[in-house]
Amino acid sequence: MIKKIKSSLWLKIFLMLTCVLIFVGLIIYGIVIKVMPSNYRSISLSNYTEEIKTLVSELETTTLDEGINKIYDFCIEHSANAQLESTNTNTKYSFGEESSEDTTIQTISSDVIFIDSNERYILTLSVAESTVNQIMVVFLQITPVILVIILLISIVAAQIISRVITKPVIDISNISKKLAKLDMTWRCNTVRTDEIGVLANNLDKMAERLNETINELTVANKQLQKDIEEEKEREKIQTQFFRAVSHELKTPLTIIKGELEGMIYEVGEYKDRTKYLNHSLKVANEMENLIKEILSVAMIKDESFKLNENNFDIANTIKKVYKKYQGIAEDKEIEIITNIQDAYEFNGDERLLENAISNIISNAVMYSPKKAKVFIDFNDKVMKIENTGIHIENEDLKQLFNPFFRVDKSRNKNTGGSGLGLYIAKTIFDYHNISYKIENSQKGILFTIKLPQ
Repeated sequence: MIKKIKSSLWLKIFLMLTCVLIFVGLIIYGIVIKVMPSNYRSISLSNYTEEIKTLVSELETTTLDEGINKIYDFCIEHSANAQLESTNTNTKYSFGEESSEDTTIQTISSDVIFIDSNERYILTLSVAESTVNQIMVVFLQITPVILVIILLISIVAAQIISRVITKPVIDISNISKKLAKLDMTWRCNTVRTDEIGVLANNLDKMAERLNETINELTVANKQLQKDIEEEKEREKIQTQFFRAVSHELKTPLTIIKGELEGMIYEVGEYKDRTKYLNHSLKVANEMENLIKEILSVAMIKDESFKLNENNFDIANTIKKVYKKYQGIAEDKEIEIITNIQDAYEFNGDERLLENAISNIISNAVMYSPKKAKVFIDFNDKVMKIENTGIHIENEDLKQLFNPFFRVDKSRNKNTGGSGLGLYIAKTIFDYHNISYKIENSQKGILFTIKLPQ
């Protein structure tokens, strides 16, 4: 029971109010019993004094017999005792029952002269204490009833008041439990303007702000998780990239080192130094080109890298690029068929985009068989480069944009480049928010580029 009282605000207030109301009721009842007799005496005496004066005034306008009747009626009406005594003849009239001095609370005497007699009379009126005592007895008899009424009124009043006081507090307490569970969908929705109303409104505002903050933190957390995943992916790609770089550089260095050692020690065929010096120079040039591409990747992947954006005619750039490969195409008897609109202004880094487009057209020409065709189309912000006579496995298509990936598994420099061309093109397109895809078509391989709106 004590534990229940401690855990219930309503029960605490109810018991406290009940005790207070009962205590106050008993005090008030005790004060009434204590004060009422004396007040009754004073009020009664005050009333008697005025009424006796009135009676005396009336007696002086009546005869003796009429006055005796009036005195008699007065004693019956006011439960008083009276004596009318002549000062000359010792005639004495008594009215009511005689009371002892210890039961008389007030005695008033007054001279009276009746109209039918010149004789002076002394009228003595006394109020008995029996009336007050009777009232006290009545009060004591109804005391149990009064106590029951006080108890019932106290319980009912405490019940109502405690409900009224604690209901909004209990509602707020229940809402705070939802707040503790981070449920921000609730609202107090109160119209009260007192302290409880202020508390409820503050809770509503706090819930709104907490809800906004939690939503912001949720979004920020998702973004953070995404950034972490992207950072992990970047680190993974960088690790793979550096491994591939070391592998790509290790092979030509080994070749050059072996050829130089053979020429130094004039071992076998390496005695022909002119032949192998030329070959070593070719390998060194390939290494130089590879290092340039690696440096290009490092430059555009650097966090501080910024595009050198300006407006330029991208249609003219496409025309300029494909013309560079017409000689190679003619050597392979490849026909380049173009459909390029006259002009199109685009805002971006012209040098980088020229490099990216050059890599794609170069691949189309370099990897097409003899007498194939290369179609270059650019209209309505869409560029399509399609070369015929060749297809790529779907599994390989998914990896074409990975650094150092070559469709030729032998990684022969004569049949495949460094494997960085499409990776560089992809990075440049991503910087410009340009969408792209490569797929097998009915004729061969189709590369599609869509410029942003």
